[in-house]
Amino acid sequence: MKPRVHGEKKTCFDAIRLVCLAFLLASPNSNAAAGDSAGAAITWLPLTQASPPSKIAGLRRDILTFLEPLRRKLFGDPDVVLATAYFIRVSPPGVSLNVFPSATSTNADGTLACVLSAAQFSSYHQRIQTSEGVDQFAAPRVGALERVRATLSVSRTVQIGGTNAAYGQTVDLVHHVNGRNLDMRVIADVTQAVTNVLRGTADAPATESISIRTLFQSALEARVSSGGGVAVWTKPTGGNEKTYLLLISPVIQTNVLSPRPAAPPGARQPGSPTR
Repeated sequence: MKPRVHGEKKTCFDAIRLVCLAFLLASPNSNAAAGDSAGAAITWLPLTQASPPSKIAGLRRDILTFLEPLRRKLFGDPDVVLATAYFIRVSPPGVSLNVFPSATSTNADGTLACVLSAAQFSSYHQRIQTSEGVDQFAAPRVGALERVRATLSVSRTVQIGGTNAAYGQTVDLVHHVNGRNLDMRVIADVTQAVTNVLRGTADAPATESISIRTLFQSALEARVSSGGGVAVWTKPTGGNEKTYLLLISPVIQTNVLSPRPAAPPGARQPGSPTR
């Protein structure tokens, strides 16, 4: 019987080690030593988002899903992230003053982007708010849970062909907390309703039709420090067209919506005097 008991114990310990290894791999603090600039590379994504996630991303998602009940029991509910999206229009005078930050990545369509640390983001945002030719026309904000899709939007509707069509500013955001950094997936667009006038003829009067025009759109992944941000903007054309700039800044709010479970009755609270 002893060899059998020994085998059962070995199997049990192997299972515990496997779970611990998986937990460490999936832990949001596994790379907490990374600094503000760690992993600042930007990955551009297809706007259709039709491509499936990578095998590593799928494996990580499965591990996180499996360990979520245990993680909640040990560490409480996940942190809430307060994300703000600043939609900014830059007219030609602003473009000539070079109000944009230094780009670190350029997409195939000419869209530019960079990651800013918390200190860089704060000073840059304050500076451009007083710059000539810069108009911050929307700043939606939302509290988002980890790995849950959140939408920041300022939209309106217009009737097109008897159907309500939405237009305005929209950002879809999914994040994963990694220590004091966040891995973010961002899909953004800015659209407007345009009235098209068809000239009248001798046989028919002038008519009007409305369509939705896309002014800005982008999709990317980036690692951003809490309080920092990612800046994305269209390539200036050099004419009279306005350039669109999007700033997204996430700030980790530790368990503001769902505090940790209360201590059992009779348990001593941290910091309370002993009897």
